Amino acid sequence: MYNNLLIAIDLNDLQSAKYVVDTCLKLTAHKPDAVYRVVSIIEPMDDSFISAFLPKNFDKSVVEEANKALHEFTQANFPAGAKVQHIVAHGTVYEEVNRIAQEKSVDLIVMLASSKPKAKGLSSNTVKVARHSEKPMLILK
Repeated sequence: MYNNLLIAIDLNDLQSAKYVVDTCLKLTAHKPDAVYRVVSIIEPMDDSFISAFLPKNFDKSVVEEANKALHEFTQANFPAGAKVQHIVAHGTVYEEVNRIAQEKSVDLIVMLASSKPKAKGLSSNTVKVARHSEKPMLILK
């Protein structure tokens, strides 16, 4: 049914990210031809006051660290031989998720209702992904 999934995770909450991955593995029933596109979005520092105190290539180093952390996470949470593509994007969460979903022609977007563990309802990014996406979406609580 679903063979090409876009899995949006927050590397700041690895327990919830593992829950999202486990759900996706169940959805695909560990099919060998399933492709898991795991994305983590690094939001830009918009506050010019704060960014004035950061090193020149701060965003680039954050993306590199996130890429390393994403590889470590997927290696620990996907079965050996699973087709996993790692994507670390820099930008607004909902725009990047929708852009990548279109670009990669995914069958399903999977993300949490909110990246805050005790939050009630949907985060604004989840709402915007759902509102603007042309792809089916599974929202997990």
